[in-house]
Amino acid sequence: MTELLIEGVKGVFMPVLCDEITLYTERYNMSTLKFKALKEGSIDFKEGNTVRLCVDGRRLFLGYVFSKSRTSEGIISVTCHDQLRYFKNKDTYTYSGKRADEVVRMICDDYRLKTGTIDNTGFVLPPRIEDNTTLFDIIYTALSLTRLHTGKDFLLYDDFGSIMLRNRESMTTNLLIDNESALDFRYSTTIDKGVYNKIKLLHKKDTKYIHIHNEYTAEDPEGIAEWGILQRYAHIDEHTDGNTTANNLLRLYKTKNRHLDITTFGNLYIRAGAEVYVRLDIGDFIVDEMMEVHSCKHIFRDKEHIMVLEVRGGVLDE
Repeated sequence: MTELLIEGVKGVFMPVLCDEITLYTERYNMSTLKFKALKEGSIDFKEGNTVRLCVDGRRLFLGYVFSKSRTSEGIISVTCHDQLRYFKNKDTYTYSGKRADEVVRMICDDYRLKTGTIDNTGFVLPPRIEDNTTLFDIIYTALSLTRLHTGKDFLLYDDFGSIMLRNRESMTTNLLIDNESALDFRYSTTIDKGVYNKIKLLHKKDTKYIHIHNEYTAEDPEGIAEWGILQRYAHIDEHTDGNTTANNLLRLYKTKNRHLDITTFGNLYIRAGAEVYVRLDIGDFIVDEMMEVHSCKHIFRDKEHIMVLEVRGGVLDE
């Protein structure tokens, strides 16, 4: 049973739905709920009103109306986001001696956002100045630095109104997707985005008395010979180990991007960040391992529930 409730202007009501409901989650992003409702009777709601989605008793989404539109037939299209939408705000933060989890708590406290389980990320970040930066990017940088130095990966998400930060190991599921359960898949490759075979980092400081210009590079000769130079260039501060960071970044980005999207039967326990077992022959090779769900789109229509998963990791990263 699918239950969608809106806390409208005159109380809580269940709208008459005209089409499918979609719930989209993605790593390092907010959850988005979309639906269409019929304008009838005393239905009355506006931007900022709370929306809840529960399916078969499982609480899937709690968020807020951010946009809506209406047709001449009285059909209202609604887009809702959870608390992570507020991480699109820009701000300036200066901090030192903090772990990534403490950065998340600091930001949530400042913006009066409700938190749930926040795992200890273990690594004390170097001092940072984040100027005019989105809250998403501030947190992403903190989590990326943690991953670079510890190898540990953490997932940020909103669990029905509580912001969570969990070690990705806790998101492993027992779901198997194979040739029988996969309804369709799409496999593609590219070196056009997010692929670098040369990393160049610069630490530069010029004052009246100090002139520093240190470059740190790491490159993959085989990749350069095959694809030409695909360079990532960035400035670093004095607290960053240039050589280590350059080599870590090269290791992360030197392989071509492979994308695998799978359409399969819906599972209410799957969201972005979860791990599922994939066993599929996709043509170039056979996938047979645990993989991370980078994005998950649940589609609910009538009595049907399917989901579209973008999976990453394993052989796709080789």
